[in-house]
Amino acid sequence: MEDEITFSASVLICFFATPLILYTFSCSVFFFIFDRQPKYNIIISKYLIMIAFASLIFSFPISIYVNYKLKHDGYFTCDKISWMSPTTYVKDLSLCK
Repeated sequence: MEDEITFSASVLICFFATPLILYTFSCSVFFFIFDRQPKYNIIISKYLIMIAFASLIFSFPISIYVNYKLKHDGYFTCDKISWMSPTTYVKDLSLCK
């Protein structure tokens, strides 16, 4: 593994919520052009919302697991600049910037 690993649960949430956001924008363009909703709008929206909601639920346990696993493998955490900044794990504390 690398000497420095950066992990953030918010990146995981954004990764799984991106299809919902893109579908919402494409549906709005479709609606303004054709003045109607897409044929399977409700079904597609329902499943994309379920995926986005699942990412919110699973991001917290995954974040705890990653934290536990990396600390168990001998990594140290660097101090964060803010509460929103990603967590940086390093093998040697001198690598913290």
